[in-house]
Amino acid sequence: MSLLSDLLDHMPPTIAGADKPKPATRTPEHPRLVLVERSAPANTHTNAANAIPEWRQARDQYLNHIMACCSCYAPTGRHCTAGAQLRTSYDTTPMEAHQ
Repeated sequence: MSLLSDLLDHMPPTIAGADKPKPATRTPEHPRLVLVERSAPANTHTNAANAIPEWRQARDQYLNHIMACCSCYAPTGRHCTAGAQLRTSYDTTPMEAHQ
């Protein structure tokens, strides 16, 4: 016999699920959690979905240009003249209207 089988012979058998803790029973002193619906908070985050149309138009024009232009390579900041102008327009157009 092997050393492992000798060790296993002296161990008590395990019962499936015996080591799992039992779920706590609910009693009146344990409050239940209740889902409370809150009113929608004011949107403090500006993203493309709620940006002003001018910003989305500047973004779309820039992205459409760099996807088609062989001279522009955005990861390194290399742009042709038209791409540089579109990038500047995109960078300077605010995402939200100032109130």
